[in-house]
Amino acid sequence: MSEKIIELIPDKKGALWSGLFHGAAIFMSSVLSYDYYEKSHTSPLFYLFFFSLWLALFSGFTSVGSQCLLLFPHSLKSIRIGNRSVILTWKNGDADEIVKKLNFQGGRTLLGVWGQTVDKRRIQAAIRRNSLKKEDFSYLLSEFARIRDMDKPKP
Repeated sequence: MSEKIIELIPDKKGALWSGLFHGAAIFMSSVLSYDYYEKSHTSPLFYLFFFSLWLALFSGFTSVGSQCLLLFPHSLKSIRIGNRSVILTWKNGDADEIVKKLNFQGGRTLLGVWGQTVDKRRIQAAIRRNSLKKEDFSYLLSEFARIRDMDKPKP
């Protein structure tokens, strides 16, 4: 079996929806934290909403920049499927080969992949469904299942 390399493309539609979702959370958290700040500077609800403001800001920045638009150096660039392993190549030039305990979980918009390298480091990646072509997504699912099942002991 020859190796197949699947290149990821930026998901601009997903970036828009993720930005709208996180933007609404940022707006509501800032309004509520400001409201509680005006009432009392020491209110626990002020600290709760202020913390959620920063949480939504950073998670939105990471979601849009890293997973949707693939802008950061630690963003996933390509996936290479071998006979018994999966090689994840990152934008900074690093590559991690998952050779053991490959597992994946697919949802409506995201595909999570994780496993271990030869030196027993745990590697994980999140792949947006719209970052792949439809035929590549179904190919990935079937190949991940094939490689995962190779690792399981036979009864």
